[in-house]
Amino acid sequence: MPSDHAGTFAERVAAMQRIERGEQQYGDGSPALQATAYYLDHLLVDAVARARAASDLPRRKVDVLISLCGFAATPTVLTYELLRPRRLVVITSRDAPDSVDLIGQRLVAPDRLRFQDFRHVLVDASDPLDMYQNIARELAGRDGRHAVIDITGGRKVMSAAAALAAWQLNLGLTYVENQFDPVTRQLRHGEVRLIALENPTTLFGEQELARALETFRSGAFEAARRRYDEIAERIAVPGRARLMRALAELYRTWCDLDLAALPSAVSGVEQSLRQGRRELTPATAATVDRQLAFARRLAAGEPTAFVVCFYVLGRHYQQLGRHDFAALLFYRTVEACLTTRLRHRYPGFEPDDCDWTLIGDPATVRAGYAAVSRSLTPPSSAGPPNKLTLFAAAILLASLDDELARRTRLVDPDRLHELRDRAWARNKSVLAHGTEPIADVHTESLRQEASGLLTAYWALHGDGDDIDEFCAELRFLRDDR
Repeated sequence: MPSDHAGTFAERVAAMQRIERGEQQYGDGSPALQATAYYLDHLLVDAVARARAASDLPRRKVDVLISLCGFAATPTVLTYELLRPRRLVVITSRDAPDSVDLIGQRLVAPDRLRFQDFRHVLVDASDPLDMYQNIARELAGRDGRHAVIDITGGRKVMSAAAALAAWQLNLGLTYVENQFDPVTRQLRHGEVRLIALENPTTLFGEQELARALETFRSGAFEAARRRYDEIAERIAVPGRARLMRALAELYRTWCDLDLAALPSAVSGVEQSLRQGRRELTPATAATVDRQLAFARRLAAGEPTAFVVCFYVLGRHYQQLGRHDFAALLFYRTVEACLTTRLRHRYPGFEPDDCDWTLIGDPATVRAGYAAVSRSLTPPSSAGPPNKLTLFAAAILLASLDDELARRTRLVDPDRLHELRDRAWARNKSVLAHGTEPIADVHTESLRQEASGLLTAYWALHGDGDDIDEFCAELRFLRDDR
């Protein structure tokens, strides 16, 4: 064995190149294997130091390194020395057994890998599915965020298959980049760096954002918020995820009528909009602005905002096919239209604790109520109760010949019968007083009742806008653009 393995780095590189050309001997095997052995013995330490200085290494500690290996063992060994993972899996094709031997001889050592932490797996280099299945098997039960695939040593098909596997398994990628001398067309072994490529889903998050959007569209806003929160912490450009996280939280508090949390949720969306308005189209941004204005009214406890809110939420749940929730909210819309109308017309009057003197002469009020009740079949209660139910409020407004009752024809006994029948279907549901599910036809019937009363109520107490257009603007977004 020659002794010219001393000297400068450049001199040792020249010696290795002579070995590659068969001009010099270094142990047994082919010239390529001899040159690789020489590199590992006499160039690797300096090459690692130079590469470490030139490389942008992964921020997280690497637990598992999965390295593609063809004829050259040096990329795997170099990457191992730079990353120092706890476990190494070499993915190789049938024509590279000598490289696996060199890697094992070099890296299975007291200060490096234990035998049980070094694995080599034979794959079909032209079969991406075989590549994926083997990598997935090696990572079973492990957190993929702490694993990387080094694609330097693989053939083109192997590297492409490994990159696809990394994408699916949410793994990072590394690649050892060598510089070539343009004159000699030889590798410049001292100019090597490791490039760490974040997984595309981590960099841009398009697939994860799409999955989170499906959760968002399903109305599972808390689950969507958690997903967007995780994505925002990982991807390189998190503006869109942060905006959708804030919007999911707003819709969650809105659906839950969590009035205590609503102001904070509104502020969160406003802050995200300042930083990420460009993530939305102008039309969508304008819709969000109008929804925020309404949410502020709702958080302030504005009675008319509650009337509209019940209807908007009812439509939301109806579109999701959750008919029991939708029916309950349409029922609450009808009830709110009637009772809030009474509060508007008779300041201080509370339907939950009726003071009839605020409406007029108590005897006259009771007599009028009793007359309308007797006109029904079967008759309703003879006199108004101290706490008004939905139907009692409708009878009272009809007996007072109220404008809302006239606009919705509740002054007609047949219309009162219709209202009672529609309310009765909801009263038998599991969210009221019974055990029966609400059919979609009954939900739609209640929606029509709620829509008619809301239109009349809005004409008397709204802000002049078209109520159908206003409700459409308040409908929860289905897209993130």
